[in-house]
Amino acid sequence: MKDAFLSAELETWPSQEQLVSALRAAGLQVQEGWHSVRISNCEHFVFQSIESKPRVDADASSESAMIKDAMLVSAALSAAGIKHRFEVYGPTEELAGYFHHQWPAPPNKALQPTGHKAGPRLS
Repeated sequence: MKDAFLSAELETWPSQEQLVSALRAAGLQVQEGWHSVRISNCEHFVFQSIESKPRVDADASSESAMIKDAMLVSAALSAAGIKHRFEVYGPTEELAGYFHHQWPAPPNKALQPTGHKAGPRLS
C-alpha cells in the first residue's frame, strides 16, 4: 500500500512533446505511451491523457519518497516555465509538502513558501 500521494494542477497543459522535452531536459527518464508519460526516475509518477482531460497520477511508498519525486518533477516543470502546483500528502492525509512555479501559497499556514518553491513542513 502506498503511504503518500500527490495532488497536482497545471495552469495550461503542455503537449505531450513539450512535456517530454521539459522532463528530459531536466535529466529525467520518461516512457511515452499513447496517452501518458511515465517518469522512470520516480516510484509512480504519470501524466495521463495529456491533451484531453489531463491528470497526474503519483504516489509513493513513503512521504519522503513522494516529496523527493515531487521536487524532481516540479524542478523540471519550473525550468520549462510551466505554471503548476503539487501538494504532497502523507499517510495521515495531511499536507506534507508544497511545490510550485508561479502559483499562490496553499491555504495551510503550516507550510510557508520561501521564494519560488516550498519544501516539506519543517516542524
